[in-house]
Amino acid sequence: MSESIKIVSAVLLQSEKVLLCLRKNTKDFPNHWAFPVGHLEVDENSVDALRRELFEELGIQMLDAEMLATLIDNRSNIHHQVFQVNDWRGEIENLEPELCAEIDWFSLDQLPSPLTPSTASILKSLN
Repeated sequence: MSESIKIVSAVLLQSEKVLLCLRKNTKDFPNHWAFPVGHLEVDENSVDALRRELFEELGIQMLDAEMLATLIDNRSNIHHQVFQVNDWRGEIENLEPELCAEIDWFSLDQLPSPLTPSTASILKSLN
């Protein structure tokens, strides 16, 4: 069996709104809204990957996060850890416009469509 693909996602909440990114030019789920997400690099743990991805994608420094869920997709061999980011420093901006058409804050009762399946699943658990 091949080694699993390891990814991390960040749930950022502010004023009862959640931050989502509209994916573009991606192999999986282009033109779908999703949490900021990224792959772990070799010899990188999940927290370090999350910290690096948030800095690279959004320009923020993660100060505090807690594990929300682990999603395992055996068919695709994906191990997906989801964290709620409770505190960060910096102003959020779209630093990867080639992969993210836009970023925006959405009320939990007025979410955009379509959402990636994992994003939809996690958002249901937040309500």
